[in-house]
Order: sequence, then C-alpha cells, then structure tokens
Amino acid sequence: MSSIIFDEGPNRRHDARAAGWRGGVILTHRGLRIMPHERSRQALSLLLGPIFALAVALAIRPIILPLWAAIERFWCARMVPAVIVIRMPYTLPWGTSLAVPVPDLGATGPSRAAWVTSAVLVGVTLFLAALLRRRHLPLSLALFTLAAVFVVGAAGFTPLLAPFPYVIPGYIQSMLLMGLALMFMTPLMLTAIYYPLDFSLGKKVILTLLALTWLAIFLPCQFCLQAFVISDLGLIALPSLFLLAGLLVDVMGLVALYAWGMSWRLRHE
Repeated sequence: MSSIIFDEGPNRRHDARAAGWRGGVILTHRGLRIMPHERSRQALSLLLGPIFALAVALAIRPIILPLWAAIERFWCARMVPAVIVIRMPYTLPWGTSLAVPVPDLGATGPSRAAWVTSAVLVGVTLFLAALLRRRHLPLSLALFTLAAVFVVGAAGFTPLLAPFPYVIPGYIQSMLLMGLALMFMTPLMLTAIYYPLDFSLGKKVILTLLALTWLAIFLPCQFCLQAFVISDLGLIALPSLFLLAGLLVDVMGLVALYAWGMSWRLRHE
C-alpha cells in the first residue's frame, strides 16, 4: 500500500513580498532592523541621548561660548581687524544669563540705489526663470523661490511693515541661541531615529560627536560671515540670509551626516 507524502511548497505570499520584479530578493531595509532581543544593549544605546544632551548643556558656558568667541575673533581679525567681538547677555527663564559672542557690526536700511538694484536683480531673476525650458523646471522653481523670498523679506522695509525690527548683533545672538538649542536637541533626535538601529555603540557615539562638532564649528563661522555680508549689503539682505542660509544649512549638514551614518555596516552584517 503506497503512501502519499504531501510536501508543503514554498510560502508564495511571503516570496511575493520579498521578491523584486526580476526575481531577486528584497532585503529588509537597515532602517527597520532594530534590536528586539538585546534589550540591555538597546537600553544602553537609548541612554546616550540624555547623556550627550546633558553634556552639551554643561559645556555651553565653559567650552562652547568661549570657542565661538575665539572663532569669531579669528575671522574678524582677518576680514576687518577694526571689528571687535562683544558679548551680548541673554537672560534665561530661570534667572541666569548667557554671554553670547557677536561681531560688533552695524548696517543701515536700503537706500534708493539699493532699491533700484534689488528691483533690477529680481526682474532679471524672474525673467530667467520664465525663460528656462520645461526640462529645467527645478532650476526655474529655485529662481522663482529665490525671488519670492527676497521680495517677502524686502517688504519689511516698506511703509506697509516698517520699521524693520532687527539689527546685526541682535540677529546673530538670536541665531546662535537657536544653534545652541539645536545642539541640545540633536542627541535627543538621534535617540529616536538612529540609536535603536543595529549599529555598534561606538558608531553611535562617533556619529553624535560628528554632529555636535559640525554644529560647534560651523555655527560661528556661518553667522560671522552673515554679519559681514549684511554689513556690506545692508539690512535688506538679512531676511533672505535668514530664510535660505540660516539654520536650514545646519540641519542639511545633520541630515547628510545621518545619511552617512546609515550607510555604515550593521553589527550583524
């Protein structure tokens, strides 16, 4: 008497989910590979965020602000030696204050010549954007955006919205304070989007240190340069620099570092 053995075939539903259109296997994205079975190691990784955030908070007065003052003095001495770096106090909600270093520069509102030059440049930009063909649509949209940002910023100097409420030292102080907040938040953001992934503890520490170093060095260079640009071009350049070359650039740098960190080898690869 013969026996018939029913051999279960492959799981077609699973194979269809994991197969590419050429028949290859689609691996789980590294961003979805967490460490569910290593809770002690994962808990240690998640503690990195609060530890680094606390370290940033404790390092603001003794390390970060003196470093920023030294960087700004370095650039001021080479660009305009007569410009000095002053410390503008900022009172925190709990009573203490921070002495934020800023270049002592001034700027005036737009003159008649600046308005005429700006109008010509905006007109030329819009004309070039409209002239570009459809295959250059990304460049055309970028030019339209640049012109729109400048026009919106320049509206702050018109009778409709005037007077313009910012000066260079106050603007630089505000941006550096926002940079400090970004430095404090960076480890906490990595706690949510990078530390749970299956990377070694050393790589998580390295990525965090790279991100904080990027902000600590680039922020004073970035806004010291903006101070000199605004001083030369006038306050009419401030809104555009704030929107297009402000903290957006710093966040883009963090995103680039995060993308690089995501390309590193996982522990189980």
